[in-house]
Amino acid sequence: MKLDLDTLLANMPKDEETLKEVQAKHRQILQENRENEKKRKARNHRLCEHGAIMEAYFPQTIEMDSTQFSAFMQDLAAGR
Repeated sequence: MKLDLDTLLANMPKDEETLKEVQAKHRQILQENRENEKKRKARNHRLCEHGAIMEAYFPQTIEMDSTQFSAFMQDLAAGR
């Protein structure tokens, strides 16, 4: 969706108080987006590290597909 300048200006709040409210809401949304991205990156990093450790101790898991890996983990958790 492409917006042109006229459309943006027409929809822009006219009074300063409303403009400040809109800007504050937008800043809050941007902050939440940054926090969510930070959480996603931390989770991705953790999963990659844990996967690398798993492969180091159990090299046979490298060649497994998701189903085989899941069965392997269930067996490992069950102590078999």
